[in-house]
Amino acid sequence: MYLNKFNNPQRQMAAKGSITRKAIITAALSIACGPLFAQSGFDFGLKGIFQASSLINTQDQAAGPELDYKVKTSIAGGVSAGYSFTKHLGAEINILSSTQGQGYIGVVNDINSNSGAILSSEFKALAQANNIPFTGNYTAQIYLHTIKIPLLFRYTGNNTKKVFFSSFIGPQINLLSSAKLKINGQDAPVPAAANMNFTDAYKKTTLDVAFGFGAGMNITDNLVLSLHLRLDYGLGDAENKSASVNYGSGTGTSNWYNSSRSANNNATGGGMVSISYRLVKKAKVPVKKTGASKPPVKK
Repeated sequence: MYLNKFNNPQRQMAAKGSITRKAIITAALSIACGPLFAQSGFDFGLKGIFQASSLINTQDQAAGPELDYKVKTSIAGGVSAGYSFTKHLGAEINILSSTQGQGYIGVVNDINSNSGAILSSEFKALAQANNIPFTGNYTAQIYLHTIKIPLLFRYTGNNTKKVFFSSFIGPQINLLSSAKLKINGQDAPVPAAANMNFTDAYKKTTLDVAFGFGAGMNITDNLVLSLHLRLDYGLGDAENKSASVNYGSGTGTSNWYNSSRSANNNATGGGMVSISYRLVKKAKVPVKKTGASKPPVKK
């Protein structure tokens, strides 16, 4: 009786069809889920940035020959940690050390004594206080030593390919560690009698938006090299308009900046090179079946 059931040709075909369908479904699920598991996971890396930086102020930009902008370049770098949710989406946090600020050139003879809202009058006063020759043409450099902490959302092309599109955007916190001014190549600190440090003229914490785009390349399954054009821009005033000086001797305090001075925004932009090590989750490789086994025949 049992032998007759399994010897029935129709029952044999149905059993084989059922096994074949299960094998196809299993293989399809393995193929569909494999790339997702293979490309999600943590990554850690190093970043180097060659950048141009600026402090953007509308009054300084319109000052004419007494104060003109000069390109300031510097190098920044740091570390990163991220996580890829899929082969397209991810997030990361960076800790970057950056020296930025602004370079200036100007003509001393054109400096207007009434232009208190423009930095050229500040340069003139600090040059005189530090016995720095200040005639004819001059140069000035503001250095802001900053720790940047961006929290970025990443979108890429298919990162399983050898080369793929890469982009990011997100907020960035800037922590100012120190600020310095040089005039004609010489340090020009605020006099000690003023009871103020030049760093006090800038906010200790500011907020930027950072974004970039470029390409990534899979060197190995775990090692990724990326090249990006990176930019960030300050969402608020980098200057501490409440900074004040006090020369003592009953003179009282006075504001460091002119009350009519407009906002001064941080901005940097340049090329970024990143090398990262990706802890990818290995895809489960399905066991390849050579053929469907026949049900045992009961005698």
